[in-house]
Amino acid sequence: MQETKNPEAGDLSSAPSVTSSTPDPAGLSSVTGAFRRPVLRQRGPQLRTLAGLAGWAATLGVVGLVVGIRGLLVILVSKPPHWYEPTLIIMGLVGIALTAAAFLTVQYRHVPWVLLGASSGVLLASIIVSNVA
Repeated sequence: MQETKNPEAGDLSSAPSVTSSTPDPAGLSSVTGAFRRPVLRQRGPQLRTLAGLAGWAATLGVVGLVVGIRGLLVILVSKPPHWYEPTLIIMGLVGIALTAAAFLTVQYRHVPWVLLGASSGVLLASIIVSNVA
């Protein structure tokens, strides 16, 4: 009687060999492919646009820091109105959020500049409010 070799029974000599053309062992190419970044179709913003945004944002940050320190000194030294501290804090957070949103929308043409303009308006309003008290 002739014995048949069963690959499932432990004899793999007659099983078809699986050769892979990918360098990833054990089928990891499908896993690593899931983590590959898609090809970007559009280029990033121009460097002069980023430099302009960064310069404007830095100016807003320095002036905002001065306004914040002045507001802190007013709160510590004198008795400002009850609305002074929350108003100054909210205006500062709104200005920071608008500046951050300007960097998040850098791929659009005019939106970051409008957001930085709005942030400048908020900073100007906070300067006016901090001088009232």
